[in-house]
Amino acid sequence: MKWDDLLGQLKGVGPKRREALAKAGIKTIGNLLTYYPSKYIDRNNLKNYDDFPFEQEISIKAMVLNTGRVQRIRGNLSVLTMSALWDEKKISVVFFNQPYLKNAFIENGEYYFYGRIKTSNSNLKIINPQFVAAQNPGNFFKLTPVYRNIQGLAQSVIPKLLDQIFSGDLEIQDDLPAEIRRSEKLLDLTAALKVIHFPEKNADVKRGIERLKFNEALKINIGIISNAREKRYSTVKLDLFAGIKPLINKLPYELTQSQKRVIDEMIADLKSGQVMNRLVQGDVGSGKTIIAIIAACLMAQNGYQTAYMAPTEILAQQHGRNFKELLKNMGITVEVITGSLKAKEKARILEQVSNGEVSVIIGTHALIQKSVDYYNLGLVITDEQHRFGVKQRSRLSQKGDLPHTMVMSATPIPRTLALILYGDLAVSYIDELPKGRKPIKTYCYDEATLHKILNFMQDEMAKGRQTFVICPFIEASEELEEVRDTETVYVEFNKKINPKYTLACLHGRLKNEAKEAIIRSFNAGEIDCLVATSIIEVGIDVPNVSTMVILSAERFGLSQLHQLRGRVGRGNHQSFCFLVTNSKSADTLARMKVIVNNTNGRKIADEDFKLRGPGDYFGYKQHGLPKLGLLNPSEELDMINRTKLIAETIFESKNSEMMTFRNKVLKSFYQEIEEISFN
Repeated sequence: MKWDDLLGQLKGVGPKRREALAKAGIKTIGNLLTYYPSKYIDRNNLKNYDDFPFEQEISIKAMVLNTGRVQRIRGNLSVLTMSALWDEKKISVVFFNQPYLKNAFIENGEYYFYGRIKTSNSNLKIINPQFVAAQNPGNFFKLTPVYRNIQGLAQSVIPKLLDQIFSGDLEIQDDLPAEIRRSEKLLDLTAALKVIHFPEKNADVKRGIERLKFNEALKINIGIISNAREKRYSTVKLDLFAGIKPLINKLPYELTQSQKRVIDEMIADLKSGQVMNRLVQGDVGSGKTIIAIIAACLMAQNGYQTAYMAPTEILAQQHGRNFKELLKNMGITVEVITGSLKAKEKARILEQVSNGEVSVIIGTHALIQKSVDYYNLGLVITDEQHRFGVKQRSRLSQKGDLPHTMVMSATPIPRTLALILYGDLAVSYIDELPKGRKPIKTYCYDEATLHKILNFMQDEMAKGRQTFVICPFIEASEELEEVRDTETVYVEFNKKINPKYTLACLHGRLKNEAKEAIIRSFNAGEIDCLVATSIIEVGIDVPNVSTMVILSAERFGLSQLHQLRGRVGRGNHQSFCFLVTNSKSADTLARMKVIVNNTNGRKIADEDFKLRGPGDYFGYKQHGLPKLGLLNPSEELDMINRTKLIAETIFESKNSEMMTFRNKVLKSFYQEIEEISFN
């Protein structure tokens, strides 16, 4: 079997399984070999009651006192609850939707259980644990790879197919030059893949992962070096730069020194003769939008159009209002294009865009559709760029003749990591807030104090202020019953808050019309308290909001908590943020302490990467990098720096093996980033 062979030749892969695997992006032997385990279960972590860690998966040995009872709840759902004795402490063993397990246990029998121990009112509970009879544990304590679920496929299928591949005549070509493998003391590719999927011990897995991470880091650096060596000269020529001064002078506030510095850096780019490719990074509320407005003004005065792509319709509409307000006296036309526009209105705007009557075009990914034909596109701006695939940004740029590019992001990333991830992208930082803004006072409490927080919210609403209440889930989850959801909280708060105050519930499952109506009402001050998911992270800018309450705060990364917190504190009044969590985990409490004690996004990002890793917001695909299976750039800076030196050596080398390897890597790099889809 070879890397590019189709899976159909494997025993047990019929049409249905082939279809299920294909939907998960697995079509070839190579695809399956790089479908890495999401984690490894090490059930050797056997703990006693006196030393068990909260919120970590562990093994325990317990005696089943009774086989419990099956309780039917709504629909076909059921809960099996048994009592067991663990180190003389009673613990409830709970299984959801597995009533048949009642017959799998013997009273007074000893079993090993593997799962997460939870406490509720001093009662111990382990939910849906893996288990085995203590007298015959078999392979229970063997290091076990766990793969992400594939719809329509049993968990056991992937390991069986991989066993079939490695048991056969497998031929994998390792393109990494032997000289590099020797000097870096790396496993060959076949050996690395085998220990990843069929581990004997943790040390072997570590060596296999190191080899595969090395491949990914080297590919990134070779691609970045190739991009950096490619100089592009701009056909967008600007002669008029003084025209932005009247706009700056008429602003209702004074620009910060950071904003002035970014404007100077932008103008220097535009005067250089090369295509501007600049990232503008700054905290929520730091004033990135005015930079974009000034850039668009500059383009319009030189006869060029600006396309501004926002990640959501909510944000596109908000930017449309801001641009129109500030540019209305400059003779610059602004239009917003979104997918929900009525056909007649959209046709009118598209015609005006194509004949040059519109200077600034703001929208979602609708801006890259074939129907949008620009007259003279000079600048492309993408907002919250981590939410867009590189292909979408590239397609927007291709609408013009090498237009300048500006990327706006509030996602805080450490400087060293930004330089690696963005390659040759110039990075500007806005590292101060507008004058008059007061730091947001942030507190962390458990739910026992929620009634006091509710009273505080009502005191703020009595002053005419508005509030946010954020939940991680839209609706309740049986398996994560302690995690707060918008639907339940909305009903609960409606009962507890004085009826003279108006509440609304906002989440992603609502239709666009309903979402927009709620946001309009909130912006107009008609809604006092908005219960929402993290959907409000971008696109809602209401200076009158003074209080944010984030329930089940442990479910969010610190950088996302900081982003959410940035939705308040936009007026001149004092604002507050309450993080509410019942977690007793030392890691969780350490993370909450970081955000309570810091208001600087860059500092929070550094701590977030140290404590938690990049989190979901940090999708490498969205950053225009090839698919990463194992490499986490935030934690692998040493490896990335190490492979950067090797990549530079490869580029300088005249050795035929090195040159062939470089060309193969570059071909793969560009193929992968071209396949990146809209996130």
